Amino acid sequence: MIAKVAIDFGHSELSGDTLAALQEFYNDRDSQDKRFQRLKLAAESNSQQVLSMDMFTEDWNASQFWYNDETAMILAKEILDEATADMCIAVVSAPGAFIQIKNLLVSGVHP
Repeated sequence: MIAKVAIDFGHSELSGDTLAALQEFYNDRDSQDKRFQRLKLAAESNSQQVLSMDMFTEDWNASQFWYNDETAMILAKEILDEATADMCIAVVSAPGAFIQIKNLLVSGVHP
């Protein structure tokens, strides 16, 4: 039989500065989430809006691959060069490459 042990850590409370920092973090996260939702709607509606990496933030809880603009452009061109009209392209965990693909398509550089 396993004995149950109760541990009383007492009453814990965050300081005012810590609570303010936590609230700022949540506000930033909520604001970024709203911007991303607008970006998602624009992407799904085939918007002609030019995108930038400023619309994304790094999420340390997600596996993401962050490329500089030059590398992202190379990846985007390679993907589009190999794509056919009947293909669907999924860009997973690579926001830089996604942005460059969308911008190439919007600019008309890649049909």
